[in-house]
Amino acid sequence: MHRSTLLLYSVANEPSIDRRTSLADARIALCLESGVAIDDIDPASGYNHSRAAYDRARASWIDLIRHHGASSNYEVRDIERARARWVEVRPEYVTDDWLTAALDAHRVHVAALGRPCGKSECVVHAPLPAKILALINEVSAQ
Repeated sequence: MHRSTLLLYSVANEPSIDRRTSLADARIALCLESGVAIDDIDPASGYNHSRAAYDRARASWIDLIRHHGASSNYEVRDIERARARWVEVRPEYVTDDWLTAALDAHRVHVAALGRPCGKSECVVHAPLPAKILALINEVSAQ
């Protein structure tokens, strides 16, 4: 195990006055050890904001929804949050709608399987009636 990985585990498990800074420093060490350019590391959080990290995040979300479908309560909400975060930190990378790409991939995957989607609340295969969806959106907006 790399020294920086051990450092991150150590920092994560020790209570300290400035734990966030310590965790950010440990993440920065992990990023540097992994070959991430210093300009691609957020100094406040230590997170990797490189193009490769963006591509991995996008691909991961699309793959998850491709295989399992998406409910409006979980996957749809979460993929939109993840994409919004990337728009905030690296808007130049975000050129498409992750959800649309994921739902398209899910449709293709389910068609290739030749069986129905297994998610009972999938927005593609078991969408809620428009009246209920409008009510949910109205309540969420409040």
